[in-house]
Amino acid sequence: MPKSYCNYCSGLTNHEEVAVRATSGHDGHPEYPCEWGTYYRMLQCLGCETVVLRVDHWHSEYDMGDQSEFYPPRASRRPPLWMWQIPDGWRVLLAEIYTALQADSKRLAMMGARALLDVYMNDNVGDLRTFDLKLSALVEKGRITDSDKAVLVAALEAGHAATHRGHLPSDADIAHAMDIVENLLQRHLLQFSAEALAKATPPRPNKKQV
Repeated sequence: MPKSYCNYCSGLTNHEEVAVRATSGHDGHPEYPCEWGTYYRMLQCLGCETVVLRVDHWHSEYDMGDQSEFYPPRASRRPPLWMWQIPDGWRVLLAEIYTALQADSKRLAMMGARALLDVYMNDNVGDLRTFDLKLSALVEKGRITDSDKAVLVAALEAGHAATHRGHLPSDADIAHAMDIVENLLQRHLLQFSAEALAKATPPRPNKKQV
């Protein structure tokens, strides 16, 4: 029973091979004959029952090693469940960032994080001239605190470096940037959740009435 990484379970799980197909070819050179081929395996997770395609290549003259390809690609980070509750423009851009992460396109993911922060600020305080003005306006409106501003500056600077200076962020850099972006967007949702909760909560009774 093969083990494989499951994006939904976020770990290595037992899989069942539900289908397999193979292709092969060969070179008929009389002195240097060689063969090659590809196995296509449909694997189903025995936990969540999701299905993934694993592609394995082989060659008679070369050690292909562990070069399996997976479709959909292995996710380095799972999208948050609450992303479907944020405004459509934010959600679509966030989904594109996760697509870049799955393709291991770190620069594109970091650029996308920077763009999403910019869109968030424009939607909340308007398209001001600079990022600093936008951040200051967010503080004035009470959307973020001064300490939040310093955190967002770090994420924006990482995006600037990837966009304008060709900087290749590390996995840790990407994780930090995504933590910051997700935290900001989720707090936006929590504001509405807090308002709804406050309206649904009965007020404390007046002592005189009791």
